[in-house]
Amino acid sequence: MNLHGKRVLVTGASGGIGRALVARLLDEGAQVLLSGRDRATLLQVVEHHAERRRAAVFAANIASASDRARLVEFASRWLGGIEILINNAAVNDFILLTAQSAESLDATVATNLIAPVDLCRRLIPCLARSEDAHIVNIGSVFGSLGFAGNSVYCATKFGLRGFSEALRRELADSTIRVHYFAPRVTQTAFNCDAVNDLNKVLGNVADEPADVARQIVQRLQAGQLECVLGWPEKFFARLNALLPRVVDRALLPKLTTIREFASQPGSASAAEPAHAFVTAKAREIR
Repeated sequence: MNLHGKRVLVTGASGGIGRALVARLLDEGAQVLLSGRDRATLLQVVEHHAERRRAAVFAANIASASDRARLVEFASRWLGGIEILINNAAVNDFILLTAQSAESLDATVATNLIAPVDLCRRLIPCLARSEDAHIVNIGSVFGSLGFAGNSVYCATKFGLRGFSEALRRELADSTIRVHYFAPRVTQTAFNCDAVNDLNKVLGNVADEPADVARQIVQRLQAGQLECVLGWPEKFFARLNALLPRVVDRALLPKLTTIREFASQPGSASAAEPAHAFVTAKAREIR
C-alpha cells in the first residue's frame, strides 16, 4: 500500500510510539490527524517537522464518550474523511490487582478497549467510503501473554486482539482491512523508575520508538494483518498459546521480583508497551 496522500488518524499521538508513528507517516507522504488530550503538546509533536503542513491536531480524551463523538465528527469531515484509523492510545498501571484503584481500572478499560472499539464502530461508515481503508489496532505482547502486575492491562489487550480478529472477519468482504500489531518494551521518557529498574534486573532489550514505528508502517504497507514485534517475544506468545502451563512454570521464579518492583512507591506512572518475560508497564497515554 502506498501511504502517499492517505488521510490517517493517530490516537495517543503525543506519546513515544505515537510521536514516532506521526513522523514516519509524514515522511511517507501521508496526511496525519493527531489526537491526544492536550492541544499544545500535539502541536509540539509536529512543529519542527518539515511536512507539518500535512498535519492537523484535535484534542480529545478518548476515554470520554462525548469527546470520542467530537473526534469522530471531525475525522469524518477532515479533508473528506480519514482512510486509516490507528488506535494507538493506551494507559496502564504497573501494579498488583489488589492495590489497583477502581478509578485506574475504569480508565484502563475505557481507554484501551472501549475507546478503540467505539472509534471503529463510529468510523467504519467513513472508512467504507474509501476503496482502500485500514484499521490498525496497536496492542502489546501482553495481549498474547499474561504477566503479573499488569492483569487489567493484559485483559484489555487480549480483548483488543480478539476484537481485531473478529472485526477483520466481519469486514472481510468490504474495502476495510483490520490489522493488529503488538510491540514489546519500548524506550521512552515515560518509563517510571520501577519499570526501568525491573528491566535492568531481568535483562531487558528495549526497542527505540522510531524502530517500532518503522516496523508498524512497513507491515501496514506490506499488507500484513497481525504481528508480535520482536524476538523472542513472538516465540513466547506462540508458546503461551500452545503450552500455557510451561509458561506458568517459567514465570513463577520471577514473581517475587515482580511483586517487589510493582509495590514500590510511584510504580504507577508513565510507561510504554512492555514485553512479558522481561518487563512491566506503568500508566500513561502513549
